[in-house]
Amino acid sequence: MKYPVLSLALLTALLLTVGAGCAAPPATPISGAAPPDSSAPPTATLAGFPITVTDDLDREVTVNTKPQRIVSLSPSNTEILFAAGAGDQVVGVTEYCNFPPEAQERETIGGFSAKTISVEKIVFLEPDLVFSASAIQQPVIDALEQAGITTFAFDPEGVEGVYENIGAAGQLTGHETEAGEVVAEMKQRLAAVRDEVDAIPDDERPTVFYEVWHEPLMTAGPTTFIGRLIELAGGENIFADVAEEYPQISTETVIQRDPDVILGPDSHGEELTSEKIEARVGWASIQAVQDGRIYLVDGDMVSRPGPRLAVVLEDIAQDLYPDLFP
Repeated sequence: MKYPVLSLALLTALLLTVGAGCAAPPATPISGAAPPDSSAPPTATLAGFPITVTDDLDREVTVNTKPQRIVSLSPSNTEILFAAGAGDQVVGVTEYCNFPPEAQERETIGGFSAKTISVEKIVFLEPDLVFSASAIQQPVIDALEQAGITTFAFDPEGVEGVYENIGAAGQLTGHETEAGEVVAEMKQRLAAVRDEVDAIPDDERPTVFYEVWHEPLMTAGPTTFIGRLIELAGGENIFADVAEEYPQISTETVIQRDPDVILGPDSHGEELTSEKIEARVGWASIQAVQDGRIYLVDGDMVSRPGPRLAVVLEDIAQDLYPDLFP
């Protein structure tokens, strides 16, 4: 069942009713969702609260007390919150939030894009903090702000930005120590990969083609997390010269640039087999095809700027340098 987004009038009426202490039901019945116990005592102000942090949309966000009911609007946010120890506070997630497994036990508030997210259901869940994604969700952020619901946006730039997001999640949810431990482990694992590949000369680094999709043929540019992971793992993206994040490219260019390794997400697995790729016109001459160096990586981990970036980096490094990372 799909839940329509509240009109401004209906949203205002709902908020006024809640503010007056009345038990107003949602406009559409929501299976499995129940409002919090109104008899529960208010959350006490804890050490460290109130706290003000600037989010990735340059908004200063203040959280007055430790949040007890959190909604996440992206899979990467959900992974960050659970990794940082705030999983028990999460009451709502998107339909794509499949990790960790317990995240799938939370209420679903819709998809990822603004038009697929139900503001009505978020309001019904009565969150005291919502973690949104990039500016693509700006309409939802605006609607929640009008409803008086605090929203913090994650839109990291590179791995350092992911570290900052994890740290902010820890601060805002009362799990600063746990979040710091997650960041420390990530840094240690990334440093271990970097230490191994730093000494490899540029002319000995394998060239890599990452296939995002096959029809139309698309790849990942250098500014994407995929592009950065290839570089961190000691590879050279054959499309490091493109400006777009996910450009459409020609098969002729791939053949001409002749990658040593072909990578792609496991969600694209049926098209990224040796047989399928070798059957493409002209692709049998590519070095990666001749050497059988076609590898699948976890499509979720490689596309989500969260704690598991360290894991997928290790996987890519192992694909590129099996002797260094057995």
